[in-house]
Amino acid sequence: MHGKVFLTGGSGLLGRQVRLALGRAGWDVVAPTHAALDLTEGAQVRECLASAAPDVIVNCAAQRHPDRCESADPQVVALNVALPALLGTLGIPLLHISTDYVFDGTTPPYEVDAPRCPINAYGRQKAEAETALDGLPHALTLRVPILFGPTDDWRASAVTVLAANLVAARGAAVPMDDLAIRYPTFTPDVARQIVRLLPALRDGLAGIVHYSGEEPLTKFLMALTMAPMVGCEATQCLPERTPPTVPRPHDCRLSVRRLQGLGLYERPTPFATALLRTL
Repeated sequence: MHGKVFLTGGSGLLGRQVRLALGRAGWDVVAPTHAALDLTEGAQVRECLASAAPDVIVNCAAQRHPDRCESADPQVVALNVALPALLGTLGIPLLHISTDYVFDGTTPPYEVDAPRCPINAYGRQKAEAETALDGLPHALTLRVPILFGPTDDWRASAVTVLAANLVAARGAAVPMDDLAIRYPTFTPDVARQIVRLLPALRDGLAGIVHYSGEEPLTKFLMALTMAPMVGCEATQCLPERTPPTVPRPHDCRLSVRRLQGLGLYERPTPFATALLRTL
């Protein structure tokens, strides 16, 4: 047994895979449900952590939908900003999940020390959370891009929701964004990467690292790959080049050079292979 991990967001798209990977690796995982712990209530979080007495915290909890973040809902801000900031004050080794949306997407690839320059509320919230952890010797931020992976509901991911939309359209054309370049990343890969990072975190690894899929794809190109896997025609995929209401970065490719230099990098699963395992 490696020790005890307190996992937030353990029921989410990434959190479920992290919980499985940690268990397989021999960690004792404590992952309270939302019914048992309101992560937006700082006093509850402190009390729960004091009771659990974990060796490490992995924070996968977040509101990751950019459109929902624009409203500045206090609950969203509490989850995306206040929670990681609070976890950083406790002195317990912390691995915090962040996003490529802390960048504006104009000058890729982005190294771990590139200046943050978000262009929407989600990116600003995640950048603020990162800032709260900057310089803490016990905190490691792992930035990842758009995620997809095993799920009971294809709509749980901004990648596999494209397949759900194609199936629901019953043969009609479905507009798919063909502007923003994304690097879809398989959640089991991220989970395995987290397992590899935790011993280094306990040994003093801090700051920021990046992990990312390698293939640059718009959502339109993702959908073209998915269509035959779900029994749909590629002609249903309609490229949409109208900018969205909430701005998205054009290309936030994350450089993985630091992770490679640490000898901890694991090559990601190819997109089509990972899709087959997911769909």
